[in-house]
Amino acid sequence: MRRLISAQCALPRIRAEIEIPGGAPGWLGWLVATDAEGSVVGVAAGGVPVPGEGEVYALAVASGSRRRGVGTALLAAATDRMRDFGARHQRVELPAEADPALPFYSHLGFAALSARRWSRTL
Repeated sequence: MRRLISAQCALPRIRAEIEIPGGAPGWLGWLVATDAEGSVVGVAAGGVPVPGEGEVYALAVASGSRRRGVGTALLAAATDRMRDFGARHQRVELPAEADPALPFYSHLGFAALSARRWSRTL
């Protein structure tokens, strides 16, 4: 399996969240993208921790699958879930000010709230 890297979410946290019975308040779970052979090529996680505010907790795409619409599709699916739970805004906190994901989020309409926090209206 190809390695997925997400500086936003550590593996122990992912394991803990998967094992939460019934999920935590506002937690909408993990989305997984696979290729035609069934290999995981991307993951996304999010929730609506505050009424009206969706948050992308993690979004990772395997390096060989980037720039093929995987991240955009995962974010769109997470966004749809957030809207279904009443989110009118969506935010993401990046691990670094010069994070390589900045162009991706900027292209999709996110604007800086601070150096690491970005948001958009849904």
